[in-house]
Amino acid sequence: MKLDSGQAVNEVFFDALDACCKEIIEKMGGKPISEWRTTDYNSLSSQLGKKTKVYLSENTLKRIFGRLKTSNRYYPQKATRDALAQFIGYRDWQEYELICIAAGIKKVESPTEEEEPQIQEVPENTIAPLKAKSRSKQKMIGFGLIALTLLIIASFFIFQHKDSQELNPYGVSLVCENPIGEVPHTAVFKLASKKPLDEHEEFSIDFMDEGAMAKISGKKEKTQFFMNPGVVYVKLLYKGVPIDTATIYMQTKGWVANSGNDTLRAFPIAGLRSLSEDRIFVSAKQLDSAGLNLSKPFLVGFSNIHSSNISGENFEFSCNLESEESRPGVQCIESTVIILGENSRHLITMYKPSCAAFSEYNFSEVKVNGATKYLGGMGYDFKDGGEFKLRVKDKNVSLFLGGKEVLKTSYKLPIGKVTGIKVLFNGIGRLRVPKLQDLKTGELY
Repeated sequence: MKLDSGQAVNEVFFDALDACCKEIIEKMGGKPISEWRTTDYNSLSSQLGKKTKVYLSENTLKRIFGRLKTSNRYYPQKATRDALAQFIGYRDWQEYELICIAAGIKKVESPTEEEEPQIQEVPENTIAPLKAKSRSKQKMIGFGLIALTLLIIASFFIFQHKDSQELNPYGVSLVCENPIGEVPHTAVFKLASKKPLDEHEEFSIDFMDEGAMAKISGKKEKTQFFMNPGVVYVKLLYKGVPIDTATIYMQTKGWVANSGNDTLRAFPIAGLRSLSEDRIFVSAKQLDSAGLNLSKPFLVGFSNIHSSNISGENFEFSCNLESEESRPGVQCIESTVIILGENSRHLITMYKPSCAAFSEYNFSEVKVNGATKYLGGMGYDFKDGGEFKLRVKDKNVSLFLGGKEVLKTSYKLPIGKVTGIKVLFNGIGRLRVPKLQDLKTGELY
């Protein structure tokens, strides 16, 4: 069997893809794929994009699920497969595929009562006893399974290498000419390539929550306005698949506050003047004077963004958080802490225990949300205030809420030096005595 690209693929890969599609259907409510309509595919694309930043068209999803027939069996590219696996709770496609392969190895069935096992007669002068033959056969089977596993892993890396060539055939990278600024900031982006670039070949830029997706091609430039303090990992996509990242820094002078009724509109509060670390708080009057509609749900963010030599893999951050008890239009009040690094970030979003389904954590490449794994231990109601402490030591993570350890996990990919801290609340929240310190050098942020 061949892919659309002509690559030969073992049937086991398609078995894993079919199993993944089945789990996705169950997660989307279990409605038979034969009954899916455009709204169902759009809903999946939206949820997939929010979680993985990979957005797939209706036709691509139909090809993946076998609803749009092609001359050869369609097999998605690696970034798409990774996104599908992450959507159902796995780290990437390799992890999901190896688990499927391990689960799919069938045991040799015992003979039924109707089929009496055949016993081979052994001459008396045979040196090796039957037990020795049995052990030898078991060893051969064991070596066979090991060889099969190595072949599968080798095939995976071959396909991965070929995929990377197909994903970025021109060797294109995203360049920002002025990646460091204050708030607000207008950054200029352009493409750089190792090979001559087709002027008509279009790429896409994902500005995350700072703006809509944009197109860019050839030697053209693209400008983007950034209104929020923080660090943004702007992604370059080719045919919907991320191929490069440019990091943009909107620095502050100490702690500042901003707010908005949605993620694309933010209002500077008190002219973004620095807040005292003893009183990181903004009142309803200040929010109203900043132009915020207090009758609608809104978000308040506190940020402290600047470069440092503190390792994002060895630090401790502590503070006291206080959120509102409730707010009109908001059933579950969010409290989020984000530690920004040069390459990636650590993020912890917490709700009261009854809203644990919306909780999530993201430590570098490790992402878990309450929709796929119960995070009741992270449930905490900050309406009366509570202590938050995050300790990261040699990429091992410990989270403490109210003095109690509620989470232990680890990650592999470093986020680099700490470049910022952000704390977000639904409604009006307070942040007290924030302290971030390098565990090895003692440097304070």
